[in-house]
Amino acid sequence: MLASSLVGAVVILQSAPADTLRLLAHRLPESALIVEVRSRPLAIRDAVTDALRQVVKGETAAVRAEQLDVARHLSAAYAVAWQDSFLVREVERFATWPPLSRAGKVWADSVRRAGIASYGRDGPASAIVIWRRGLRRVTAIHDTAGIAAIRGNIGAAFLEEGTLDSAQRHLESARALAAVVGDVRVEGNATGMLAGLSADRGDVATARDLYTRALALRERINDSRGMAADHNNLGLLAQDLGGLEEAERHFQSALAINRRDGRDDAAATNQLNLAGLATLSGDFTRAATLYRDALAVWRAAERWIDAAAALRGLGQIEVRRGDYPAAVTALREAHSILTRTGPLNERLLVERDLAA
Repeated sequence: MLASSLVGAVVILQSAPADTLRLLAHRLPESALIVEVRSRPLAIRDAVTDALRQVVKGETAAVRAEQLDVARHLSAAYAVAWQDSFLVREVERFATWPPLSRAGKVWADSVRRAGIASYGRDGPASAIVIWRRGLRRVTAIHDTAGIAAIRGNIGAAFLEEGTLDSAQRHLESARALAAVVGDVRVEGNATGMLAGLSADRGDVATARDLYTRALALRERINDSRGMAADHNNLGLLAQDLGGLEEAERHFQSALAINRRDGRDDAAATNQLNLAGLATLSGDFTRAATLYRDALAVWRAAERWIDAAAALRGLGQIEVRRGDYPAAVTALREAHSILTRTGPLNERLLVERDLAA
């Protein structure tokens, strides 16, 4: 299954790093702030948005002016750090807006965050309902960047639900609008999701082209989570086409990025894919080690469906090595997990393995 990089970006908030950046904006000299912003490229947007929220909510003119200054400092530092002036333009546009438009922008962002929380708690359908409210508001105030971001979120949710036509419509709109306003992050996310959609439809050539474009966009702003997802997905496509060496390179690149940034759960997914390659090449010892490493991470994190996938892989290896008692033990544990958690199709696959 191809990784859903935009959904990953949607459901993960980085409030602590964003708060840190906002507090540092006036305390650090410009050169030091640039270093801090460069080390937190994905937190900067939330930091700027939080500062703009305080511009609207500030009780005094002095507080409002101070927070607008914070947003300007942060966006300027980001522009220098990543040669990307998108946030500078957005802050200056916000500064020229009347109070009602500013309030609408801040309200829509609060709705966006509510949709994120709902996505993680109740699933994509509930998030779509919430995000559509935000979309109406940003459309009313002609906030092109806001429209692009929310359409991208809605498209990602439709893709997760398997509603491909609706997903494509929203994601293509998000990509086009983001390109117009220069929002590289949203453009890269939408491009990556459109690649996944093409892969779901069996259009491998288009999927590969779009993942390559998404990777280039994300490299421009050091969106390391998205970069790792694109490498992982390019590896899966290469594997499906029989390009095992190319697949290995992409999986190793994704693993190195995720390990560097401390994303053990994502790194475990890369290890699972590398284990599959090792199995295909007959290196069962390496495959078993990779499966066990991934399994340890997912057990510790209580990610049971992922743990079941690793257990199934181990069981299949033991079958090929002729150690049937070990295979049965691993497959029965996987079956027990999937009986509790689903999904049904994964449980049925394990039952087929046990029957064999």
